Amino acid sequence: MLKKFEKYLYIVSPILVLVSLFSFYLKRDFGLLSIATLVSGLLIGLLFFMRFYEDVVKKITKRKIRYGINSVIITVVVLGIVVIVYLVLMDRNKRFDLTQVKRFTLSDQTTKVLEGLEGPVNAYAFYSKQMDPTGIRELFGQYNYNYRDFEFEIIDPDLSPAQAEEMGVTEYGQVIIEYGGRTEKIKNNNEEGITNALIKLLQTEVKKIYFISGHGERSPQEYDNNGYDQIKGAIETENYAVEELLLFRAERVPEDASVVVAAGPETDYAPYEIGLLDEYVQSGGRLFFLIDPAEGNKYVNIASFLEKYGLLLGSDIIIDPLSRVLSGDFFMPVINSYTYNPITKDFKLATFLRIARSVSTKDDPGENIFVRIVASTGDASWAETNFERLTAGKANFDEGVDTKGPVPIMAYATISRPSESNEEDEMFEEHKPEDAVIALVGDSDFVTNAMYQTQGNKDLFLNTINFLADRGELISVRPKQQESVYLTMTAQQGRIAFLVSIILIPLFSIAVGIYITIQRRVRS
Repeated sequence: MLKKFEKYLYIVSPILVLVSLFSFYLKRDFGLLSIATLVSGLLIGLLFFMRFYEDVVKKITKRKIRYGINSVIITVVVLGIVVIVYLVLMDRNKRFDLTQVKRFTLSDQTTKVLEGLEGPVNAYAFYSKQMDPTGIRELFGQYNYNYRDFEFEIIDPDLSPAQAEEMGVTEYGQVIIEYGGRTEKIKNNNEEGITNALIKLLQTEVKKIYFISGHGERSPQEYDNNGYDQIKGAIETENYAVEELLLFRAERVPEDASVVVAAGPETDYAPYEIGLLDEYVQSGGRLFFLIDPAEGNKYVNIASFLEKYGLLLGSDIIIDPLSRVLSGDFFMPVINSYTYNPITKDFKLATFLRIARSVSTKDDPGENIFVRIVASTGDASWAETNFERLTAGKANFDEGVDTKGPVPIMAYATISRPSESNEEDEMFEEHKPEDAVIALVGDSDFVTNAMYQTQGNKDLFLNTINFLADRGELISVRPKQQESVYLTMTAQQGRIAFLVSIILIPLFSIAVGIYITIQRRVRS
């Protein structure tokens, strides 16, 4: 009886080994069950081989058995090679995003932020059973693919109420990011929301951006189409605080001002206000002027102040026939030419302005001042100086009077301390923290609530803010809202697609099958 049972040990042995491996696969750990079954299986196999050694040798020496064993060995070797290759490559996979809108590719900004991380990141998404977590799981997977220490977990708050309460979760769909012992809750469960949360966790210092008020400037508090409420929100997501500054009532520019923005003043600044700004620049301050075109000498004090530091305001309006082709009008110039500078060195998006003037730089800006053009319009554009003709609805390029495109539209000046060297190559790479910087663009409309999401408008503005605030690691192209891509066909194209896919291809397959069947019968 015992001998009959011993003959079946060769079946029991591999079964026990498989049970051990399966247990390890489920638990990802060699527990007591895995170790016990593995050892038992190996011992039983060894016992069977020793007990029936002569019988095994006799069967192995038979030709059929020998060929069978050779086949088994080859199969095992091939499977072993496949397993080894898989284990080597499983953590070295490569993704290719073939979608038109790059749906499965993270933005440049997200990639830069992930490169700056040091240490593990934990993400928790609290989704109920009734909610579909596919989208957030795919998004978390993209972050994990680019940063291996990004761990994530989808939690049902109904099944884990204690964990939800501990993390302060108050509603379904909330996402919480943990990094460096700090946590951040996300309002928008998309790439922009997650990346902005990581930026806040990385940046412990909240810098202040002041918007000058009192002269009809664009207000970060205005919600209409001409306001800056939306761009204010975008600034705050990058860990800045935004406040307004009334220079008339100030004794000086606040010491905590990282950047001061003059966004589209409708009247000139008084000498007292210019004096405050000049004092701010002399102490290493950062200014960002967005000046709209105006007829005559409307901004005498502002223009003189900018000229002192090598920046010039043009008395003109830029005309761009290309915008007409892009469903705009002649007064919406397209910026598609950028110099290699810290603001736009990796910038490839077009920017659309609305009623803009030219800016330029002085050939000799003065000692310790370095100036650079940032962006220009296209070749077809020009800077029109005849305002009367524009008022009458006419515009023609006048050789020798108007400036032919490309027309500079944005520039900046770096003012170093007198004791510092002023070598262009050194200053181009990145201004020193103690240097003053003034950025100038000839339009304030391009980041209003109505236009800030147009192409690269928001990115160009925020890159300039980050450049001025010495946050060069945030200069990038930010995540865009995912757009649905639809296949639009005419009625004729739809009929052709239906005919080919539903009728012709199946008929062809059936015809080939019938032909092969007939040929076989004829031959037989």
